[in-house]
Amino acid sequence: MSLEDPLYWEVLYDRILTSLGLERDRDYHSCRLLDLFLSTRIDVVFEARRLLSDLIGGRRVVVIGDSPGLECPRFGDAVLIAADASYERCLEEGVVPDVVATDLDGVSEGSLRTGNSLFVVHAHGDNVELLVRLLPTIRGPFIGTAQYKCSSRVELPGGFTDGDRAVFLAFRYGAERVYLHGFDFSSVSRLVKPSGIRVNASAKLAKLAWARLLLLLLRDSGYRVECLEGGCKGWI
Repeated sequence: MSLEDPLYWEVLYDRILTSLGLERDRDYHSCRLLDLFLSTRIDVVFEARRLLSDLIGGRRVVVIGDSPGLECPRFGDAVLIAADASYERCLEEGVVPDVVATDLDGVSEGSLRTGNSLFVVHAHGDNVELLVRLLPTIRGPFIGTAQYKCSSRVELPGGFTDGDRAVFLAFRYGAERVYLHGFDFSSVSRLVKPSGIRVNASAKLAKLAWARLLLLLLRDSGYRVECLEGGCKGWI
């Protein structure tokens, strides 16, 4: 099996969830909830996929992580994808990312209403309440992703955390090369998310270990993944 095979991810996610003590049924329920919402906006699904393909195909992409102290980069004509909480940091610096990959615990209702970025919203077992509350506030086309395939409307791009999932998404949509910036795989950047959710530091470090492993698997499969100078910690 390869990284392009959905069955590969089914097996890999089972291993990840088992290692972290998470429940597959909760992930599936969350996916179905996201799918139900998208079923009322079929035009949104196809428009968002077309926009993302046109935006990313053949381009260089910078994925911006949430490591504190790093500025939101301006990197030539590269496409900017903000991972979760880095989105609002970029907005504060006057930089509007092209795409935002988020499970909604690092963004505010106000920023979701801006409508200037394409949102890729992820469903998992711990964000059902956020999906119910925040999905209706998103303006314009957006894409839904999950950890298990529950319908053709919800995508399975690969990856596990917002940051590494954004990298996998970029390659799924034809990116030529992906640069990482603001990634710290060795420490926890914040103990409370912007949504108010508290972060379990030990669980977060375990998730970051999986994120790093998945990105290394992607790179070793022949995809061009590298860090901008000084933009990563604990990478290689």
